[in-house]
Amino acid sequence: MPKIALLDSTVSDQIAAGEVVERPSSVVKELVENALDAGAKQVRVEVDEAGRGLIRVADDGEGMDAEDLALSVKRHATSKIRATDDLLSLSSFGFRGEALPSIASVSRTRIVTRARGAQQAWGLEVEGGRVGALSPQGRAEGTTIEVRRLFYNTPARLKFLKSDTTENGRIASDLSQMALAHPDVAFHLVSGGRIALDLPAAAQGSERLRQLWGGSLAGAALPVDHGENGVHVRGWIAPPQLSRGQRSGQWLYVNRRVVEHRQLGFHLSQAFGSLLPHGRHAVAALFVELPSVQVDVNVHPAKREVRFRQESQVLDCIRHGVTAALRSANLYTGIDLAASASLPSGALQSLHRMPPHYGAAPSHASEAVHGFVKPLAVPLAETTADSEHPLLGSLLPRSASSAQPSHTQASPWTLPVSAPAREDWPVPLAQLHRSYLLCQDAQGLVVVDQHAAHERVLYERQLNLWAKHAVKSQRLLLPQRVQVNAAQAERLEGFIAPLAELGLELESVGGGLFFVSALPEFMKNIQAQALVQDLLEPGGEAQPASGDKAEDFRREAAAMIACKAAIKAGDPIVWESMQQLMADLAACEIPWSCPHGRPPLVRLSLVELEKYFQRR
Repeated sequence: MPKIALLDSTVSDQIAAGEVVERPSSVVKELVENALDAGAKQVRVEVDEAGRGLIRVADDGEGMDAEDLALSVKRHATSKIRATDDLLSLSSFGFRGEALPSIASVSRTRIVTRARGAQQAWGLEVEGGRVGALSPQGRAEGTTIEVRRLFYNTPARLKFLKSDTTENGRIASDLSQMALAHPDVAFHLVSGGRIALDLPAAAQGSERLRQLWGGSLAGAALPVDHGENGVHVRGWIAPPQLSRGQRSGQWLYVNRRVVEHRQLGFHLSQAFGSLLPHGRHAVAALFVELPSVQVDVNVHPAKREVRFRQESQVLDCIRHGVTAALRSANLYTGIDLAASASLPSGALQSLHRMPPHYGAAPSHASEAVHGFVKPLAVPLAETTADSEHPLLGSLLPRSASSAQPSHTQASPWTLPVSAPAREDWPVPLAQLHRSYLLCQDAQGLVVVDQHAAHERVLYERQLNLWAKHAVKSQRLLLPQRVQVNAAQAERLEGFIAPLAELGLELESVGGGLFFVSALPEFMKNIQAQALVQDLLEPGGEAQPASGDKAEDFRREAAAMIACKAAIKAGDPIVWESMQQLMADLAACEIPWSCPHGRPPLVRLSLVELEKYFQRR
C-alpha cells in the first residue's frame, strides 16, 4: 500500500483557497479586480455579517458567455495569459485563474453574467467546489457574483476571523484603496444594509482623493510628481502635522495595482526626516509607474507583494519625489483658536499672562538686560504717523516689508543681517516671554519658537560643514573629564571618530574615563559630562534609522549638540538677531521642524483672526 496518494480535487482546492482567500476582504478584492479587468464603470459591493454571511459584487463589465462561465470556476482557467512570457507584460490584475475556484471551494457561490451584445444571461452555482449546471437567467450586461456562508466547510478558518468591526474595516479600506486608483469608476459599498461608501465617478484623481480622505486632509495634501531612471512616482502626501501613529495611512500602487512593500514606510520616514516626530508615520498615496518587465507580481498568492528588478531605483525615486514635495511646500503648523477658547479659565489665564499694569514695560525688557533689549519709548502717535488719528494706525501692517519692532530699540552694535532666501518669509516684530518671536507675513501672524528655530539652523549648518569637511572646533584650555560605565565606554569608543568630525574631540584613557579636549566652535559654556551622557542615551528621536550605525549616531549627535548650543527659552534677543535668525531659518533645507520633529513655526492667518474677533 503506497504512503503517497493524490489528494481529492476538493481538498486541493481548499488548500489553495487558504493562500488566496485569507478573509472576507480577500474575496472582495479578487472579485472587484475581476470587475475592473472586465472594463466595469460601476461596481457595487454588498456584504452582510462582515462578509461571513454574504458578499455580492455586481458590475457592468463585459460579462461572459455560457462557455466562458463554465470554464471560469475551473482552476488555472484564465483569459489573461497564454504563456509564461506573458507574466512579464501583465496589464491585468488577475492572471492565475485561481480566484473564483478558490472562493467557490470554501463557500456557496452563485454567478449570473451576460456578455455584451448577448441576448441571454447565464447562471451557475458552485457549493464547496461542486459545480452545478448552467441555467438561463435574466440580467443586464455585466456580472453578479454572490458568495454565501464563506468558510462554512472549513470551520477552523472561520474561527480565525476577527470581529465584525475589524473585518468590515478591512473591506472598506481595501475597496477605498482600489477606488483611488480608478477615479473614473463608481464604487458603492453597502454593509449590513447601510451605505458605507458611495463614490460616484470622478473626473480626476484629486476629486476621488477628496471623496476618500475628506476635504480637510485632501486639501492639505502635497502633490508628488517625480521621475528618474524610467520610474515615475505621482500621488499625494499629507503634511507632517497630519501624521498618524500607525502605517495604515500609507497606500502604495504599482502600475495601479494595490501592493504592500515593507521598505515603503522606511523610505517615507527617510524622506520626511526630522519633520516626523518620534513614533509618527506619514500618510501617503503614491503611484509607481514603470515598465511591466521591471516588476514581478507573481511572488505572492494574493498578489499583494511585488518584486522589482531594480528595487533601489524605485525606492530612491519614491524618496526623492517625497523630499521634493516637502521642500517646495510651506509647512506651517496652524493655531487652533477654537481649542484655546474652550480651555478652562485657569489655563486661559496662564496662556494670556498680562503685564503687571497697563503701560508697564514688557517683562523681558528689564533694566538687567537693557544693553540687549529696551522698551520702545515712542508715543503711539509717532508710530502711526500715516494715520489721521493715532488710534487708527496698524501695529501689524499687512505689508510684511513695513514691519518694525514693537518694543525694542536698535542694538548698540551694527550687525550684518542677511536677506531671507524665501519669498514672503516672516518678518520679526517682537519677542514674547523671552521664548517666542512674533512675526508677520502676507498671510497673518507667525509665532516662532526661538529655541527650535535656532536648533534647526545649527543642526543643518553642522551637517553641511561636516559634508564639506569644514567643521571648526575650539580647543579647551583645560580638558573636561567624563566618567562612564563599562558598557557606555565600549559604545563611546566606537563613536570617537564621528564625534570628532562634528568638532567634539574625545580621548579615552581607559577605565571608562574620557577627556573632552575640543568642542564645536559655536558651543559655549557646555558641561561635557552632561553632553556625553545625553549622547549615549539620545532616545532615537532625531532621525529615522538609515541602516548605517555611524551615520545614525552622527545625526543624533548633531541634533543633541545643536539642542545644547541653541538659544534657550528665557534668553533675551535683540531685533537684529531676530532678523538674522529668521534669515538663517529661511536658508535651511527643512525649516519646518527642529531636529526632533517639533514645529518651530506656527501661523495664525488674518482670516482666522477676523473670525475670532467676529469680523467675518
